[in-house]
Amino acid sequence: MESCFYKFYRMHNIHFVVWCAMHTGQYKVAMEYARKAEAALPEGDETHGIKFMLAGIIPMGFVFLESYRTMPWHVMIRFGKWDDILKEPTSEIMAKPDVFPAAIATAHYARGIAFASKGMVAEAEAEQVKFLEALKNPALAGRVLHNNAMYAEEGPCVLNVNKAMLEGEILYRKAAQAGAGADFEPAFDALKKAVDLSLNLKYNEPWGQMQPIRHALGALLLEQGRVDEAMEVYEADLAMWRNNMWGTLGLKQCLEKKTQGGATADVWAALYDAEDAFAKASKYADEVPKATCFCAAVAGAAAKKPCCGGGGCK
Repeated sequence: MESCFYKFYRMHNIHFVVWCAMHTGQYKVAMEYARKAEAALPEGDETHGIKFMLAGIIPMGFVFLESYRTMPWHVMIRFGKWDDILKEPTSEIMAKPDVFPAAIATAHYARGIAFASKGMVAEAEAEQVKFLEALKNPALAGRVLHNNAMYAEEGPCVLNVNKAMLEGEILYRKAAQAGAGADFEPAFDALKKAVDLSLNLKYNEPWGQMQPIRHALGALLLEQGRVDEAMEVYEADLAMWRNNMWGTLGLKQCLEKKTQGGATADVWAALYDAEDAFAKASKYADEVPKATCFCAAVAGAAAKKPCCGGGGCK
């Protein structure tokens, strides 16, 4: 029988792989290992799995481990797999709210993000209601992702980051559908709140929030032509996650906007540096994204990686 101690560290290592693959644009690797974690944490019975732990044999085991069941949802959000999210089977977890409280809440969060990104606001709001209801589940009490609580009524925790993120995505889509003169500030305020909550999570390796919220905030600011604000967001992101693929992409796109119609030599030099940094950071990516968040309209279809010119491309 695998010990709880060993299982925790195995899940912790898988978490690292998923997080790093997400940051480098490797969807296939990220999802492969997220599924490994999911498969390793079944409901089980009196001899193994979650029920074994919750029965008091290893009473703290699943308090720590259930959070790993949320990883597939975060991978699909990171890579804009909206239809996959909506097709993902949920009957197993939904029928066991006492066993899978964090996974249930995360599923509703992911489905809400997917509907919002597809422009289906009413459906997104319906999932938001289910998400908020899932946060009332008493089984969430004590569930953690390493140093961070999965949920607390107030303050920084994983699901409160998700709560603000979902609010921002829905408000953004509602504003986008309102037409000329729409007010995007409530959406950006919600996303900025999500950023602040994520930055104030307790220290973890890897970080408690799987996808940096700044990548969504920057992409949507840029979509609305707010280049200077977006650039500040990406510069802050790169100060925290140095040379990450998504941040370098956002900075490059902001500088491209600044060179339209002419620019100073300093701006052109910064653009050349950003292009070089992005080329290096994206060399392992399955595909080159068009935006730092697939919630942005331009990210609808990812561009294939350009050939390296070295004769080895297929």
